[in-house]
Amino acid sequence: MAVETGRVAGGRRERNKAQKRGRILSAARRLLAEQGYARMTMAQVAEGADVAIGTVFQYAATKAELLMMVTADRWSQTIPAVIGAVGRDAEPVTVVCRLLEPLLEASRDEPENTMAIARELLFGAPGPHREAVVQLVADLEDAVAGVFRAAGAGERANAAARLVVSGGMLEVNRTRTGRASGDSVEARLTELIEVALRGARGG
Repeated sequence: MAVETGRVAGGRRERNKAQKRGRILSAARRLLAEQGYARMTMAQVAEGADVAIGTVFQYAATKAELLMMVTADRWSQTIPAVIGAVGRDAEPVTVVCRLLEPLLEASRDEPENTMAIARELLFGAPGPHREAVVQLVADLEDAVAGVFRAAGAGERANAAARLVVSGGMLEVNRTRTGRASGDSVEARLTELIEVALRGARGG
């Protein structure tokens, strides 16, 4: 009987943790959408999630890690889905554009937050949520490299894929700072893919 009680208690604890995590994610997503990463505070997230601020820090040690926690949760659904759904029989530049659609969608919907994500990926401190996002980006790069290899890119396919994904993130910054129109992101990204593929082919 004691074992049974312990099992129930353990299950309840896990459910409570999952519920708190869900509330923290929901509050952080809402605040990011409403006021952006720069203005969001951990105290606001705690209030929105109806938890103590110390509880938020248990799930994300820093504000940057909280951003990565939200990003990992979102991209863990969108990136694998698009990798699995995109056909490989279309023109390679079109296929790669489709693979990068989660990044394009994020840049269109929340350009400031997307730039903060890019900054953390490029320069951020290590952390479990950041590493989860880094792995998702690596999976995306692998998918792009596969398309490039199939299109004749050879051994330079991996480098070209890294250039395209990181370059796409930098293009988001150009839009956010007003150096380029948001309406032209897709066209600029297409040009970047074409140049990377041509270079990888040695042409």
